Amino acid sequence: MYAAYALQNAGKRVCVVDNSQEGILFGCIPTPDGQMEAVTFHNVDFMRWEPVVEWQGLDYEFVLVQLGSTPQQLCLALCSERILVTDCERGHLDYYHQLMQQSSMPVAVLLRSFCQGRNTAKKRKEYFAYGNRFIERWLLLPFDQADEAYRIEMQYGMLDQFPHISAGMERVLVKLLQMLKIQDRTRMVRAVRDAKQGKTAAIAYAGSRAAGKANAAKNTLGICGYRKVQGICRKEESVENCILE
Repeated sequence: MYAAYALQNAGKRVCVVDNSQEGILFGCIPTPDGQMEAVTFHNVDFMRWEPVVEWQGLDYEFVLVQLGSTPQQLCLALCSERILVTDCERGHLDYYHQLMQQSSMPVAVLLRSFCQGRNTAKKRKEYFAYGNRFIERWLLLPFDQADEAYRIEMQYGMLDQFPHISAGMERVLVKLLQMLKIQDRTRMVRAVRDAKQGKTAAIAYAGSRAAGKANAAKNTLGICGYRKVQGICRKEESVENCILE
């Protein structure tokens, strides 16, 4: 969610697709009709259960797809970036270690919710990386009370702004924008800070499912993790990278 609004504030047309079984992300979006499967909120389009064959036809610069905890190999292959977001619980690390070996695709790993100190992150990284040659890069997000509070509160409709996210979360968002080829660092930092304050950029925007079919999506980001997965695809790189959360 944070990444979508940071990208939007960087002047990008963004769509978020929740294809997870649980639908927690889409459930965070206020809709006038509980049965709606597409809604625009603060200049970002959100969709529920968009078929994988439709991703590349969506008229956005970035499509972020939440895939669920057990993403299909085709879904992973159709993403231009793959990011796994996981905590340090051993069962979760073991599960995703096996999933990565099965998919044989490069993945960026966002390790979150670890306690700082005592080399916790270093030890968990070594454990997860042992025999795992598909880790493309690491992103580290230590536990912070403000981040955890926002994660829960957004499930109850608090999406307008998130001014008190941790410095660690800000750094991760800037690094994500770097991964997605937003080159100007000043622009990246400004985009993250504007998103924190609930601002949105004024850009030409498709704004609806029907309008979003005209041109192919440039980027599809797949993100997955324990009980949730997401993804992003890139037209110029075909569609072969994803993000796991």
